[in-house]
Amino acid sequence: MHTPRLVVLTAALGLSGCTLAAPEVKPMEPFVAPSTTPSDTPACRLFDPAQLTEHRFHNGYANASSCFWLSDDAGPVVVSLREGVTAEQYLAKPDRLKTSPITIGRHSGLLAENSRGTGTCGVVLTHPDGVAAAEMLTEAGGRACEIAQAVMKVVEPKLPS
Repeated sequence: MHTPRLVVLTAALGLSGCTLAAPEVKPMEPFVAPSTTPSDTPACRLFDPAQLTEHRFHNGYANASSCFWLSDDAGPVVVSLREGVTAEQYLAKPDRLKTSPITIGRHSGLLAENSRGTGTCGVVLTHPDGVAAAEMLTEAGGRACEIAQAVMKVVEPKLPS
């Protein structure tokens, strides 16, 4: 009947100036795939996963101040360096953050249970330039604090005194 004409007329009217305002499109930053070898940043030079083989850390990648490592059995760990801050300033304030003093080697700092959310754990050590931190970003089967401390034991000898 008149259905094909109605469709053509409707389409023509729709294209004749009645346009929808589209939101502004912001350019996206290019995706950079994680590398199998972390970038040579100061945080990445602190931790060699070969020194902690029982957790099978691999596939490191980095940003300007942190180095992230994945693990087959424990989940991701991040090793960070921050200049000019204290351990208290470094730690986020999530719900149920529980801190206690810790000393590893010549450096003291804080052990932070739930540092990035429930079940996570971090060890933040101070040094003359700021802090170094190792944080397990997953529960790691209840071993998050144990693993964060083990990572920091590898990191600590490389920190300035």
